[in-house]
Amino acid sequence: MTRIFSLILCVGMLSLGFSATSNAEDVFRLRMFFGLSIPGGGAVSLEEWNLFQQEEIIKTFDGFNVVDSVGYYKGKPERSKIVTVIVKQQDIKKAKELAALYSKKFKQESVMIVKVPVLEWSFIGADWKAQVN
Repeated sequence: MTRIFSLILCVGMLSLGFSATSNAEDVFRLRMFFGLSIPGGGAVSLEEWNLFQQEEIIKTFDGFNVVDSVGYYKGKPERSKIVTVIVKQQDIKKAKELAALYSKKFKQESVMIVKVPVLEWSFIGADWKAQVN
């Protein structure tokens, strides 16, 4: 699973023009927490989530990771999806637009977005020791 996540983020970072020399001050890890409970009853189905992922998330970001989660809101458990992306500063707006779209489509109060600076990253292959001087 870690290899798949690394590959997805690697492809996304490279397609956005990231390199090992990119200015780390402009690079962020965003985690978006999409609740699956619908206020007033019901839930976003797996089919509805997959359609949203296909029609919206994939079109918004070249690479991302999705994790199933159970979060707690106001003392009650709620199934959720956590979507993680690595983006440049100018692409944070895309995440906010995606969150607003999800909130409206599935009658959510909000989607939480956590933004953390990425200070450094590396792509480590099987022969990394041979490459170190």
